[in-house]
Amino acid sequence: NVIAIGEFGLDYARLHFCPKEIQHVGFRAQLEVALVTDLPLYLHNRESGEDLMEILSEYTDRFARCQKYPDGDNAENRRIRGIVHSFDESLEIAKKFLSLGLYIGINGCSLKTQQNLDVVKDIPLESLILETDCPWCDIRPTHAGFSYIQTIFPCKKEKQYNKDLGKMGFCVKNRTEPCHVAQVAEVVAGLKGLKVKEVVDICCGKNVCELFGKLEKRSK
Repeated sequence: NVIAIGEFGLDYARLHFCPKEIQHVGFRAQLEVALVTDLPLYLHNRESGEDLMEILSEYTDRFARCQKYPDGDNAENRRIRGIVHSFDESLEIAKKFLSLGLYIGINGCSLKTQQNLDVVKDIPLESLILETDCPWCDIRPTHAGFSYIQTIFPCKKEKQYNKDLGKMGFCVKNRTEPCHVAQVAEVVAGLKGLKVKEVVDICCGKNVCELFGKLEKRSK
């Protein structure tokens, strides 16, 4: 089942592929498509927070009218239902996204520096969703968040993942898998002085269900 539309947004780290002006045109066109889906937005933001926020602000009322909320259509629901994925910008930018009703998605790329950790620490748990962005965004020993990790997954230096490697219980070195979301939870718990279960229950349970709806495990 399709539970969100995206990932789409702005990326200023690779302007040699596409200049800002063209990205803005494309992003607005994608938002127009998103308006007819009644689905949460999965937003890409790389070094583009201010412009992403500005464009989204233009659409707040339109999304609030088309997106359904469990508690009905009232003034408190004049917001955009979605998540800003792989967030690594300032607390000021995070608060602007939160003011639109968006969740903040964090993974290993959100936990690299002490500044990153300070931002995550100050974002309310009720506004966070944990991610991995696999196969990217692992938490490495050189990253500020690494000291909070409790769970280490055995790895082998391979070019790519294969089923035999998985059967032996190994991950590929520097490749992130869904299981690594446990490490993200451990970092958040350490930063906020909470138990890992508390973080998981809210960020991987309550927040995910509120954003995407009730998710059911699909049989193979």
